[in-house]
Amino acid sequence: MSETATVRIPKSTKKELEETAKELGIPQSKVVSIALRELRRKEFFKRLAEDARNLRADPVASKEYDEEFKAWDVTLSDGMEGY
Repeated sequence: MSETATVRIPKSTKKELEETAKELGIPQSKVVSIALRELRRKEFFKRLAEDARNLRADPVASKEYDEEFKAWDVTLSDGMEGY
């Protein structure tokens, strides 16, 4: 069994956690793990989108990115089609 830790949460959150775990038929710890993983995934893509907007807002950086992308794009024709 892995190590555990205690986390203080509001009683209303604890009730939600219990209800969700019961509805899904999984342990409360699994609900927390899934929720944390999903939050981190959403934040990752949120920051990625923000970085892309910032890149495109800078004409010089955007042009450099496009040029590098085109340079690497030729590797798609490396004779490895179907692999």
